[in-house]
Amino acid sequence: MKTLKQQVLFLLVAFLSVFAFFLYQEDITRFFQLRDIYLKPRLFKYGFSILLNYALISLFYLILRKTFATILLSQFVIFLLTFINIKKEQYLSASLVPNDFLLFKETFIASPIFLKIAVFGAIAVFVALFVFLYRKEKLGTKPLLLTNSILSFAILGFFITANFKDNFRENCPAPKKGTLCEYSLYLPNTRGDWVGDHLTIKHLGFSAFFFSKTVDGLNNKIFQTQVIPEKEVETFYQTPQEFNETPAPSSDENSAEKQLPNIVFVMSESHWDATQLDKSIPRNITPTINKNQVSTLLSPSFGGGTANVEFEVLTSLNTFLNHNELAYVSKLKRPTYSLPMYLNTLGYETTAMHNNGKYFYNRSAVYQNMGFNRFTSIENMINMADRAKYINAAGWATDDLIYNSIENQLKNTDKPQFIYAISVENHPMYGDDRYGKDNFKITKKGISDNSKRALNTYLTGMQRADDKFKALIENVKTLDRPTVVIFFGDHLPNLQKVFDEYGYFKSEQEKTEKKDTRFFETPLSVWANFPIDKKQFEGQFVAAHFLAPKVLEAAHVPLSPYYTFVNKVSSCYKAVHNTGTQTQKSCDFDSQQVLKEYKDMNMDVLNGKNFTYQILKPEI
Repeated sequence: MKTLKQQVLFLLVAFLSVFAFFLYQEDITRFFQLRDIYLKPRLFKYGFSILLNYALISLFYLILRKTFATILLSQFVIFLLTFINIKKEQYLSASLVPNDFLLFKETFIASPIFLKIAVFGAIAVFVALFVFLYRKEKLGTKPLLLTNSILSFAILGFFITANFKDNFRENCPAPKKGTLCEYSLYLPNTRGDWVGDHLTIKHLGFSAFFFSKTVDGLNNKIFQTQVIPEKEVETFYQTPQEFNETPAPSSDENSAEKQLPNIVFVMSESHWDATQLDKSIPRNITPTINKNQVSTLLSPSFGGGTANVEFEVLTSLNTFLNHNELAYVSKLKRPTYSLPMYLNTLGYETTAMHNNGKYFYNRSAVYQNMGFNRFTSIENMINMADRAKYINAAGWATDDLIYNSIENQLKNTDKPQFIYAISVENHPMYGDDRYGKDNFKITKKGISDNSKRALNTYLTGMQRADDKFKALIENVKTLDRPTVVIFFGDHLPNLQKVFDEYGYFKSEQEKTEKKDTRFFETPLSVWANFPIDKKQFEGQFVAAHFLAPKVLEAAHVPLSPYYTFVNKVSSCYKAVHNTGTQTQKSCDFDSQQVLKEYKDMNMDVLNGKNFTYQILKPEI
């Protein structure tokens, strides 16, 4: 076969493979909508997927040296992996990633018998057909081998480089039209894709997703992995008794004060004290939150990155030490010791709640790995037919759904409840009238109409969040079981030009670097229907990665060895953060050694052997 003919055939097969996948995803109709503002990104994503498939076919050819056998084998492998991914998502609400092949035995045992028969039957038919075709076809010529070598290594090398270099973005601070920088955003890169694996696959195709995930895994192994010895990890969780003096609760169920309390976290989307913008901002928009505020939360994120905030709160691991990666997307693919996992051992019913889709940020898979008993997403809160009633003008679900779900879960009085609820109603952007117009009068001169509209929307959202918090408190007052409610904003809002017009940043350098903690502090309010120890929250702020043990201590819940160690770290450091590693005035330990241990704990859990989980995992 001539070189040109073979390459055209490979390219056509790659195109049809990608086309068939997107046809299956029911997304291909948009491919032809020329007026769609998302056409250009989609064309480039599809184009890159086709190019990558084409390079993979050429790579297969280097092994087989036979054109039609190459097409059959490459497309069967892609089809088989895609099929396995579809079934994994169907049964486990999680996507197929390269690390799953390390769990082949467990997967085989857990798979339904009919699925096993279907898969092995398909493999048997393929093997027979492949052997027949391979024997019939002649080996290709040396020019074909040379051409495919150059093309496959050049194209795959480009995609690998793009993945390792974060899509060349470090060299593209301001993408310019007509250059590679303009299109770098559309290259397959799964490391920081916040929409999560399921939707990334839907947008890129499975082969492009799987390739990028494989490169990410190699990147971790080569450049980021350090195995911390198990004996060294064990020493982290053998902290002196003085840091584990919280008394265990009494088993006397007749005394409400001695029962394990319900613990409810409400992480409110973009909630912040907007009065920091200017003195002209109306005061006391959030009276309930203000009244119960005990400190501020030091978030790891600004203007977005919600999952990194809950990652820190739920695991006490550290975003800064993890190079600001989205750990939910890039790292948490295995069981991970966490707050819900610990509370399960105390008899808690643990529930994660979010009034948005279950696949965003890989939450459906991550929450399983954290040990949550259940994840209540928007799919569980309301049926599709009625969902439109709860979607605001910005396209986000109202917080009525999330608060109704919290109150319903708290009605379960058989067990203490741990609830981690993430709201979404006040999500940016704010250039809409989702709550109506002109609820607040913006009096400062020089503010554009667009900024007034955005600020009016945001302030109304803050007010609504306060109303919901107040209603939740009134509901909790009716409960017999002691209950503590922790309310905080995940990060400052993405107000864009509002910040500029109010002069919130002193300079462009300050806006870029954000080295002041005020850019990361959100209100932290705590209310309980029983006496709690609020001194745990004293100070300028509570870092998100140190919040969990402080809540446990405040609520008189005993600490596990893991949270005793976290408390040890927080006794020496206020925060380990983008704005700097801030030490406490007094520390009873070698502070540098404590910081090293904390770094090693993060390395062990996220990139190493995860001995932490093996040592602390609950007994089954």
